[in-house]
Amino acid sequence: MLSTPTPEISPKQARALACPGGRRPSSARRGAPAWAAVALALQLAACGGGSDPAPEAAAGPGLLSAGPDTVQAVLGADVHGVPEADAAVEAQPSFHVAPVLLDPPADDDADGSGRSAALAPRVQAIPGAQAQWATRGLTVEVLEAAQRARVLATPADGGEGRATIQAAASNVTTYTPAQIRAAYGLPALPASLANLTAAQAAALGAGQTVYIVNARHNPNVAAELAAFNAKFGLPACSSRTLAPGAALPLAAPPARACELLVAYATPAGGLAAKAPAYDAGWATEIALDVQWVHATAPLARLVLVEAVDPSLSALLGAVQLANAMGPGVVSMSFGANEGGYTASVDAAFTGRDMHYLAATGDSGTQVSWPAVSPNVVGVGGTRLAWSGSGARSETAWSLSGGGVSAVTPLPAYQQAAVPGLAGIARRAVSDVAFNADPGTGQYVAVITPGQSAVKWISAGGTSLATPQWAGLVAVARALRLQGGRGALGSLHALLYTQLAIQPTAYAGAFADIVSGANGSCSGCAARSGFDLPTGLGTPQATPLLNALAGLGLPPVPPVLSAPAVSGTAGQALAFTVATSAPNPVTYALVGAPAGMVVSAAGSVSWPKPTAGSWSVTVVATDTRTGLKGQVTVAVTIASAVTGGLAISAPAVTGVAGKALAGSITVSAPGASSVSLSVAGVPAGMAFSASGLTFKWTWPSPVTGTRTLTITARDSAGRSASATQTITVSAK
Repeated sequence: MLSTPTPEISPKQARALACPGGRRPSSARRGAPAWAAVALALQLAACGGGSDPAPEAAAGPGLLSAGPDTVQAVLGADVHGVPEADAAVEAQPSFHVAPVLLDPPADDDADGSGRSAALAPRVQAIPGAQAQWATRGLTVEVLEAAQRARVLATPADGGEGRATIQAAASNVTTYTPAQIRAAYGLPALPASLANLTAAQAAALGAGQTVYIVNARHNPNVAAELAAFNAKFGLPACSSRTLAPGAALPLAAPPARACELLVAYATPAGGLAAKAPAYDAGWATEIALDVQWVHATAPLARLVLVEAVDPSLSALLGAVQLANAMGPGVVSMSFGANEGGYTASVDAAFTGRDMHYLAATGDSGTQVSWPAVSPNVVGVGGTRLAWSGSGARSETAWSLSGGGVSAVTPLPAYQQAAVPGLAGIARRAVSDVAFNADPGTGQYVAVITPGQSAVKWISAGGTSLATPQWAGLVAVARALRLQGGRGALGSLHALLYTQLAIQPTAYAGAFADIVSGANGSCSGCAARSGFDLPTGLGTPQATPLLNALAGLGLPPVPPVLSAPAVSGTAGQALAFTVATSAPNPVTYALVGAPAGMVVSAAGSVSWPKPTAGSWSVTVVATDTRTGLKGQVTVAVTIASAVTGGLAISAPAVTGVAGKALAGSITVSAPGASSVSLSVAGVPAGMAFSASGLTFKWTWPSPVTGTRTLTITARDSAGRSASATQTITVSAK
């Protein structure tokens, strides 16, 4: 079997800000604080300027260096809210492939009997020379080339986060769809689809849509799915490509048949006419995603949404297109390092009657987007052992993504009284898990461009776990609607605040993974209850689906959270309560001061607050069960600010070529923060801050008179302007 230690991943983090005219300021490292002290937001303008026509000296070192025209402290954002500095960040597919081309699977299941479910999985030898290959992102093209040459060096990291995974033994175990269904407790497929009852069809995902979001293009996805279906006796799928003029939202999916739609997404969230470029890695990701969603929910409609490239903007455009197509489940088997951008794009994962799932990645404790979004279910990975009968055994996969976010706040649902969650300060992933180790992988059919022969691989990675969870959610949605119980609602709320807090229900719906680890840190090991590599655990499919479908679980109240709030008398105040609930809720306030109101979305506002302190209780009532949840928020309003905002900027004189220094002092009584912008800054001048004093240095001043135009704004809503004259005489 394959043993997969956690790799060290070193992503590229440097990014440069370009100035017009060919000159560039020093590079800025993404993730580092832009400026220091009292929310300093210096906007340095106009390399040159002033009365001296002489060429300016190059900008020297310093905290901030002036560039031509204006360098903005807060860059612009694209249509999805991605900051300009992060728009080109690229996600990577999260799949692994065992380092051997497999023998074709046996035809045990081709007649639809599912006979392999009672058989042990196939074990195939890995040639000795291949046992040291890296499994991350391996493709059939690479395997075929290496097979011909019978030699392949272990790939280096190359700065792209490519894991080098060593195989400790020379065998790989690979599971069929029937074996995975049996191991995880999904019912066997019926021998015929001709006369299904409504309940039987719902158990196969009928009437639901799963959107499979990926980058680049797989020209053979339909042929690969057809080969997969024929080999394993799965329902056949019709296929077509959506034209740019297709009506959105989509019509309802077929009631008793599988359909594969392919959509080419524009970065703006529209339908494109031209397919994206082919990429072997992304094509492999597409193949395994499509095939294993179908294996889990065989009658669900599959919509493959292909982004033009793996940039954040392009992938968010694909998610936006999925949202526009209509209700369903979105499967995302890719990831990028989390960053300051994550909160700005969370709205993409709030579509009406949509559920979002994403791979937590294959880099151990490193936290990945989009799985880290509080609106996305993050899917981690396990290593599966199952013999064809009895209960399965699983351990945490050593490369399963899973950790605590550095930037995303703790969501309300992870404040539930679930074992293992105590002490977690921010959003933690994984939420759930599924088989992911390529050494205990699952069959995937691949047809490379220009060929017709089907090649078989043993695939793994959290990108394999994700589409299977997406299929489970599609089945749960179908069962719930078939039973007349309405929409599924918040998946996080159901998993954490209904299932996991009830020991009996939790033990029935999940296999709690308690061994294995994805790193050496104290929180990296699997343990009882919630843990980082496997979340709440892996599904016991039938009881989990019954629970999600609303069968046999007692209702639970909404869970609310909100931080303490402060403000200033006379200045409008607003804050939002985070709510986790299985059904829609209504809000009310208890103990609120006059004029404070709460909206239907849980947003609290107070247009004209008065000085004082209040304990305001926000109450949420479940509209279906009548159960209530509440949170008490401490609201403190300071007295109105007296006195004005003032700037002191004494004139400065100096001699050309001799270092010059000056200062700007701001007085802002009653304000909690001040931002400052300075225009007319000559090249080479650098700024620093200490409290409300902003100092500048100019190492090599040139002859002439310059005027700095200074604008200050504070948290009290006041602004002030001033000028500072700098006169430099000849030597």
